[in-house]
Formats: sequence, structure tokens, C-alpha cells
Amino acid sequence: MVVDDFIWACSGVNGPNDNNERGHTWDELVNIQQYWRIPWCCFGDFNIVQFPSERLGGTHLTSAMERFSEFIEDLNLIDLPQEGGSYTWSSGTNQPSMSRIDRALITHDWEEHYPNVIQRILPRPILNHSPVLLEAGGMARGKSPFKFENMWFKTDGFVDRVQSWWNQHSFVGTPSFVLAKKLKALKEDIIQWNHREFANVDRQKKQLLEELKILDAKEEELGLTDREECYRADLRSLVEHLLSLEEISWRKKSKMLCIKEGDNNTKFFHKMANSHRRYNHLRILEVDGVVFEEEFEVTAQVV
Repeated sequence: MVVDDFIWACSGVNGPNDNNERGHTWDELVNIQQYWRIPWCCFGDFNIVQFPSERLGGTHLTSAMERFSEFIEDLNLIDLPQEGGSYTWSSGTNQPSMSRIDRALITHDWEEHYPNVIQRILPRPILNHSPVLLEAGGMARGKSPFKFENMWFKTDGFVDRVQSWWNQHSFVGTPSFVLAKKLKALKEDIIQWNHREFANVDRQKKQLLEELKILDAKEEELGLTDREECYRADLRSLVEHLLSLEEISWRKKSKMLCIKEGDNNTKFFHKMANSHRRYNHLRILEVDGVVFEEEFEVTAQVV
């Protein structure tokens, strides 16, 4: 990309109708993806659906669908959820045949760079195919609601801080009024503390890892003094603590709580959180028969 210097590959597809030719197409795309070895986006008319539900009246899973699904799974591609309709192609006859044969498939490293990517069907003015718009960063965010973070309990003295903040606030009124005011004040205290304590976790982690890298390199060439060995041990302990906090945070956002603590796979939790955010995103809203699509209109109608 010219804007942010992000290098990625893009392949346009016009899939064949013949099942044998489809196999050659999947093989060719596999070779293309393996040749570049960089973030990849593959889009176009694949001329095949992945599931029977993607075809109007479809009920049977065919061998061609299975091979298409295997191609997607083998390359570990993300088939983005589609907004704006169920089908991308229509025969346009009185009894139309409709299906979703147009789509965009992306690799996980492509999604990591554009985590808010969505796929949306645009109106079909003339052709049988509906244009499909792939929007990177298309999910606008409003003010985030306050959410309690489990990782706060990993910080020494957190409970004592909460008790101190709670006791320092005093309000006059009915019990329910006082409770509401104290909870609101406590929320602001926690938000400010969280920003001071955790705002730069990723940057801290990178700095510590860079220092560890320098010490490891020095050990290979000259060896380390006892003081440097102790310092390296402290650095490793700090990195482990930051990784633990990061894992706890993303575990909660991803809602994958069934995985035992210690399975440090933050990228997996990150991807799950992105997936939940895409599915929870509200782009179009119908109220009393009127469809609202503009962001400010949808927001106003929800309120």
C-alpha cells in the first residue's frame, strides 16, 4: 500500500464452470500464494459456492463444494462474512437462479494489518453479478463502554486501590443516588489508572525484548557478568508478566474462555475478537419499514 508501506499481494479470479478445470484453478492459486509468501487477498468470481445454503434452494453438498472448502482450509484463508445480502449472482429470469459465487478470501496476516475488514454487496444496476466491496477499516467505532478487565487482578495492590478510591468519594442524597455517583466516580478512577498502567504494554514488551536480544548476542560473543545475568532474568520475568496480561485481556475479548490459562496464543484470541466484532457490527437498520444505512442515521435510530 502506498499509504502505509504495507506490502501484500492480490489475485483476481474468474473461475471455470468445469469441475476438472476448477481443480487446476485451485492448484494454480496454491502455487501463487506459496510463491509470494506475503499477506494475500484473493477475490473475484469463483463460479462455485462453498455450502448449499449459498445457493437459492440448495440442499445437497457436492464434491465440487467440498474441494472448494478444502482449498480454503488448506491455505488457512478467511472467508469474510458478507453484508448486504445473501447472493452475489442472479440469472435475472422470471424464476431466477441465485447464488454466492463472488467473494474475497484473505490470509490471516492480511487481516492482522486490517482487523476491521468487512465484505459488502453493492446494488446490481445492470450485470448479473453484484459488485462486492472489501472495506478495510470500515467499522466505525463509537465511545467504548466500560468493561472490567480480569488482568487488573494480576497487578499488586489493585483491590486496595479500588477500596481507597471508593472511600475517598463522598456524595449526599438517597442511597441509590449515592451508589450511582460513587460507581461513576470509581469508573473514572479505574479508567485513568488503567491508561497509566497499561496504555504502553505493547511498547514496553518490544523494548524489553530488544534488550534481551542485545544481552543474548553479547552472551554469545563475550559472555555476561553476574550483574548482567541477574538483569536478564529480571527482564525475562517482566516480559512473561506482560505476555500474561496481554493473553488475559485478549482471552476475554475473544470469549474463548474454555482454553486453559497458560496457552499463550494471543494471535488466536486476537483473530477471534476481530471475528466477533465483525459479526456484531450493525451497518443497516430497518425501523417501521424504512431502511437506514448512513452511520449517523443508524446511530440516531438505535438511540
